[in-house]
Amino acid sequence: MKIYSGLLLGLLAAPGMAQPLADWVAYQDGQALQLAIDANSLWMEKDGLVHFVNQERFDKARYEKAYRLNYNIRRTNGYADCKQYQYVFVSSEYFDKNNKHLFSTMFPVPRYAWKWQPVYDGSVAAAMMKVICDAAGAASK
Repeated sequence: MKIYSGLLLGLLAAPGMAQPLADWVAYQDGQALQLAIDANSLWMEKDGLVHFVNQERFDKARYEKAYRLNYNIRRTNGYADCKQYQYVFVSSEYFDKNNKHLFSTMFPVPRYAWKWQPVYDGSVAAAMMKVICDAAGAASK
């Protein structure tokens, strides 16, 4: 009876542990390409870096040569340094036009190998960083 009760409680608690649905905030929205940040993916690390998920949604399928893969959606996990105004992408997931998962990079790039990308005013990256840093309350500009 105790085992049955424990299983039942575990099943009831499981939906509460599910990840929240994505809340895509578009920072560029065109006919062929939409770029967005998942507002529910934002969190601040102890060192002040902001974790985010960036989504590229293409109207026509793209080809990723390195993985021999056709995809319509690429979601990339990254970190933003709002004080230094730079970002880094560390892992990617690929989906078809119906949001069916196709492929994920197995491991994120380790921190010691991160290649920070500078952000220039007026660039697409600047629009992305504005969404991330404003939402995180850490905007330096």
